Amino acid sequence: MTVRCHHRYPKGPVEFYMSPLMLRKLRKSKQAMSWVSGLICLSQALTPVSFANVVGSDTQNFNTITSGLDFVTVQSSETLKPGVVNFGLFINQAYNTLPHFDNSAIGPTKYSDSILAGDLNIGIGLLPGWDIGFSAPQMLHQEVESEGFRGQFGSNGNTEIRFNTKIRLWGTDEYGVAVVGSANINRIKNNPYTGKDAGPTTNLELVMDTTIKNIALGLNLGHRWRNPGTKVDAESPIEPLGNQIIGSVAASYLFSSIDTKIIFEVFGSQPAKSENENSDRLSSSAEAIAGLKYDFTTALAGHIGAGTELIHGRGSPDFRVYAGLNYTTGPVFSAPKESTKTVAGKPVDAFSGPMQPKEKIVIHDVLFEFDSDSLVVGGADNTLKKLVNYINQKPVFTKLVIEGHTDSIGSVEYNTDLSRRRANTIRKWLIEKHKIDPAKLSSFGKGESNPIADNGNFQGRQLNRRVEFTIYRDTK
Repeated sequence: MTVRCHHRYPKGPVEFYMSPLMLRKLRKSKQAMSWVSGLICLSQALTPVSFANVVGSDTQNFNTITSGLDFVTVQSSETLKPGVVNFGLFINQAYNTLPHFDNSAIGPTKYSDSILAGDLNIGIGLLPGWDIGFSAPQMLHQEVESEGFRGQFGSNGNTEIRFNTKIRLWGTDEYGVAVVGSANINRIKNNPYTGKDAGPTTNLELVMDTTIKNIALGLNLGHRWRNPGTKVDAESPIEPLGNQIIGSVAASYLFSSIDTKIIFEVFGSQPAKSENENSDRLSSSAEAIAGLKYDFTTALAGHIGAGTELIHGRGSPDFRVYAGLNYTTGPVFSAPKESTKTVAGKPVDAFSGPMQPKEKIVIHDVLFEFDSDSLVVGGADNTLKKLVNYINQKPVFTKLVIEGHTDSIGSVEYNTDLSRRRANTIRKWLIEKHKIDPAKLSSFGKGESNPIADNGNFQGRQLNRRVEFTIYRDTK
């Protein structure tokens, strides 16, 4: 995308504007004439850098994550499972976010602008604890009603391409630590904030999070390395931006009864070294957002929310509203483990090891389609055959308890009934197809009452849709 500059008023594609009255005043001073000679075009910015959701004065600070997990712009340590794919589409409208270079023209009563931007995201899980993502931010529309020197985008379109990767260092379903690396390739020509022939911008962040019942907390801390080019205009007051320290925090609460999360986030940045503040906006910035995430289905989630600046910094608006969708599917190239055997509270390989007086085997998301109590043949049949062979090993089992569990999508009553019907289906399957003695089998439905993972995202719900088999043996 090319940004055009023109120094005549009012003709031509002007990106910095002056009123006729302001022009007459400015002609009376040498200082004013130096501003006139230094007119430049602020690039069509919106160049968010991957997971580092706070960027710079040529950019927006609202940049959504590609995994769609847990928060909106702040990372959690969780990665997409192997083969799981997330598609995200977000739009946001920001008011009074453009920089101004004339103090007499600043202030919400003296200028007004609004920018509509969008983000298209794709995230893919590659290996356990490792995922990657791709984003294509867009400048969609702008309206500017102000006078004086200011930045304004030259045209609409794609502003950059950005890539990211996350590696989880360690953690459980409740907490963890990860590192996130990201880079962006700027597609805006003659961008005074990146410089001419600038190289990619890279980020490295440390990510920490924890979950306590329905509350999730996240913290991101990192550094941005810019590879600036030369000044676009030698007389411009703007120097290409330098490195930055970045950080963000998030908190959410899941209302399982209505399948909705309320999310709060704060993100900010400051220059790693002192920089000139030559517009009405500070070099440092901070913004807060609050929003809702509603799960329409187990795979489709919607977002809506609003935010405001905490510091009148680069890219921070007076007010912002946003909306978005995340659709998650998979695994598309590998399946999760069919079952997990638990002995003395510790997971071991299923269908193996010495016989115990009491054992539990958990099967995740293999036997049923979403919102169905019909057994899915194929993988389910093979798993149940292995289960039958295992429980018939000596000493032969005396009792098998089947418990059905669901995620939180839907009402409590519906999920309890669904889990009961699923457990009964498995019981009938074992009796009719594998000739198990009915007197040894019992089935129950626990619904959504005993989650083992976060119901607030696709992967947690996938783990919660499970069947648990408790095996009792007389080992004497």
